[in-house]
Amino acid sequence: MSYVTPPYPVLEPLPVIQQHDQLPFGTVNLGQCLDNTSGRDKLFTLVTHKNHLSVLTSYHAGPHDQYYCKQYDFPLKTLSWFPKALDEFRKPPAEGGLHAGAMVSVDVDVDGEMLAVGSTTSGYCLTNRSRNDHSYDDYKAEEYYMPIEISLSYDFLYRLGFLDLWKSLGEKYERGEL
Repeated sequence: MSYVTPPYPVLEPLPVIQQHDQLPFGTVNLGQCLDNTSGRDKLFTLVTHKNHLSVLTSYHAGPHDQYYCKQYDFPLKTLSWFPKALDEFRKPPAEGGLHAGAMVSVDVDVDGEMLAVGSTTSGYCLTNRSRNDHSYDDYKAEEYYMPIEISLSYDFLYRLGFLDLWKSLGEKYERGEL
């Protein structure tokens, strides 16, 4: 039984993508960026999947160098929404930003899914409260609920260029090129 009650209706999960380099038919790779800031190379792959944005993180770990691929699902419009929301989140209170010490933005409806931007110890997170983490796909949201949340470090976003990639894809989305 979950100790967290979903604040919004939870949508059906998208099909899970098992490997970033073996995409299902109709899924399109939009771009990739390698995060090597944590001592482990983790590849972030942005794909369109069932008319949504899926962010895939893939890496190898463990004594047998096992392959892992984790999937974070958002509305496709998140491509243009997230960079703007992150800019707003980072504004100081004097410039219209959140109050001092705020750790998370208000939830915003982005194409029918409730998203938020928050702070982490080393960067920011993007949360989708309308979808359950894929770890709980076999359960009803009333039984086990954990919103989809991806953490992105400052270095990865700004120094390694992931935010620039995200912004360029957001511009393509706005122009109707995706």
